[in-house]
Amino acid sequence: MVKWITLKQSDKDRSLGLETGAEYRQRWVSIRVVYFIGFLMFLAFGIVATGIWPYLKSLDPSVSKVFLGYAFAVPPLGQLIFSPFFGWWTNKLTSIRIPLVLLVIIFTIANVLYAVIEEFEDHRKYILLIARGLVGIATSAVTICRAYISSATRLSERTKTISLMSLAQCLGLMVGPIMQSLFSGIGEDGFQVFGLFRVTMYNVAGWICVFLGLFNLILLLPAFFKDSPIAVKEAMKSQGATNAKETWKSIELQYFSITIMVTAFSVLMLVYVAFQTLLSPIALDQFNWTNEESLFYLGILMTAGALISCILFLMLDPLCKRFSETNVLVYGAMLALFVSQLVMIPVGSEPITAFLENNGNSTGNGTALGCPPTQEWCASIPPIGKVQFTISYTLLCISFSIGTTLSQAVFSKLLGPRPQGTWMALLTCAGSAARILGPGAVTVYVLSGTYWTFGGGSVLTGLVFVWMWVYRNRLQPVVVVKPSTAEEMKVLNPSKLVQ
Repeated sequence: MVKWITLKQSDKDRSLGLETGAEYRQRWVSIRVVYFIGFLMFLAFGIVATGIWPYLKSLDPSVSKVFLGYAFAVPPLGQLIFSPFFGWWTNKLTSIRIPLVLLVIIFTIANVLYAVIEEFEDHRKYILLIARGLVGIATSAVTICRAYISSATRLSERTKTISLMSLAQCLGLMVGPIMQSLFSGIGEDGFQVFGLFRVTMYNVAGWICVFLGLFNLILLLPAFFKDSPIAVKEAMKSQGATNAKETWKSIELQYFSITIMVTAFSVLMLVYVAFQTLLSPIALDQFNWTNEESLFYLGILMTAGALISCILFLMLDPLCKRFSETNVLVYGAMLALFVSQLVMIPVGSEPITAFLENNGNSTGNGTALGCPPTQEWCASIPPIGKVQFTISYTLLCISFSIGTTLSQAVFSKLLGPRPQGTWMALLTCAGSAARILGPGAVTVYVLSGTYWTFGGGSVLTGLVFVWMWVYRNRLQPVVVVKPSTAEEMKVLNPSKLVQ
């Protein structure tokens, strides 16, 4: 802990001869700036999650929930489209500062636009859509941050650094809704600032992100942030090479293993997003909860899940020092993901039944709760139990926390010391596509029921788990070693080398 705060280089790190004490400290200051960027980009999602729908209704009372779906789909779409470009551009530059500064500026402008929408007289909902799309483009910074961590850490540091990056992002998602709740006391009318614009309980989220975006730009100044390509230095020393490009070009890419990791990351994201989208419909249909009860109990469940994730992010590094990263990934993430889907398959013989809430009306009139009659499968499929639901969600949080972190770490190590901007864009695009497709699980649930929804999820996750288990030995990181004398002789004159 003391080392983490003071950033003092240990004797062991100094003995490697890769950097001076000052360079070591600057490198870790820069990595902490990257942590903040990760926190900020995910805060932008979390802080508007609970307030965007009432904000939309206040801007345009005629807006439909379909349009709300567009507002949530646009950011990952923007990230999906622009991440490859920024990843490619990052590989062409000697410093990632310029693309990061550009993306943080876009982020700040997007949130200014989000905060002043009510100053426009027409087309307000479309302006909100543009603002959310710009935020999505800005989150391409996550791709650059992942690539930077891969280049600015040694192999032994990478898992811990990616875990802390994931923790920063998780905290952003957690803190966002809390901040929105804290400022709800401002009210819908809010207050005027110097007679120029109004701050309300809805647009305060935008202003908070604007302030943090400007602070982020300060952190990206050369005094705080510098590029530190320690990974290629480590590879060059291991190989005894003097040219960085020749070092990473000599390492062959393991395309099959890379495909496995991209698939695993995509499935993790897809199942997690799908389940998060299904939380409320399942709670209302299966447990006969009211809207108020659903919000209350799901809030507790999601908070507990977020805390579990935070604890796991901190435990991953020591866990991976005791067990291999591959085994932790395969069993701790993919097996847990498979079981989380399997336990959600309903058991029993009694079908789900809707009933009328007892509100003291003897005529039998009340508010219909439970599975609606429009979902015909409710009459033949048993309900999901609360214990099933809780166990499944807990396993999902464990799986998601371990899986997304270690899949990034293993993916990065499979690529070796080469520039990883474009490759990390591939991983980001896979996650963005999953966030776009994941909500489609609601359609499967409504039309076909829980057997198809979670039976399909079990088959998908089970196949990926078996695939990774069979080929787990091929998911080892690239080890760059200096050729032995015998190997050098074999290359120079193989016919004279004694076998």
